[in-house]
Amino acid sequence: MNYDYKKLPIYYQLSKTIEKNIEDGIFKKGEAIPSERLLSSEYNVSRMTVRNAINELVLKGKLEKIQGKGTFVVGKNIVQNLSSLYSFTREMEKQGKISSTKLVCKDTMIANSKIAKNLGIDIDKRIIYVERLRYIDEQPVILERTYFDYNEYPFVLDIDLQNNSLYQTLEEEHKIHINKAIETFKACELTMDEAEKLNCPARHYGLFIKRTSFTDEKVVCYSTIVSKGDIYEFTIKLGS
Repeated sequence: MNYDYKKLPIYYQLSKTIEKNIEDGIFKKGEAIPSERLLSSEYNVSRMTVRNAINELVLKGKLEKIQGKGTFVVGKNIVQNLSSLYSFTREMEKQGKISSTKLVCKDTMIANSKIAKNLGIDIDKRIIYVERLRYIDEQPVILERTYFDYNEYPFVLDIDLQNNSLYQTLEEEHKIHINKAIETFKACELTMDEAEKLNCPARHYGLFIKRTSFTDEKVVCYSTIVSKGDIYEFTIKLGS
């Protein structure tokens, strides 16, 4: 469907113009865009119109406001190949990005019906809950929540998950080789808690990923992953 953008609100027309400047490389990823005052003067619109246009692109994940510094084009995407298993830490190392992890929570809890189903256990069984924030260049980009069956994997409570890769530790120290995973993806609106932890404004949109990890046919863990909008770029190889 073709839209006549001239019939749409001025702020939306301006947001499309700024977005095209981003796509064309005029406004480069990782760099600040011109100030509201300059954009207002250049396009002969009010600063409120500029502000609304910028907010529209913030919600779409194209721009990011940083307090006291300005408005920046969201940096280079994480390019993820879906043709093979991956870990966040290893992928960031391959792509030359500086990554770090903040352990938000590691504790036991009782499985609800949804978690129990994904882990293949009974409701009300004891599980381990791990919540981690993943950073690139000191900016939080991913909120990851992972669940384990406590009876099968009690040692997870003793793993230093702030400074060590989960998959690598499972394989090297506990001889658990994760060789299969099933992932599903959908767009989402971040909750207030997720937006706060990812340093996003309210009503920010992102990507929601559900992942079940296996060793052969046995479930090892179940994860939900929320990322900022326009962070991940996925590729998949089809055929030989």
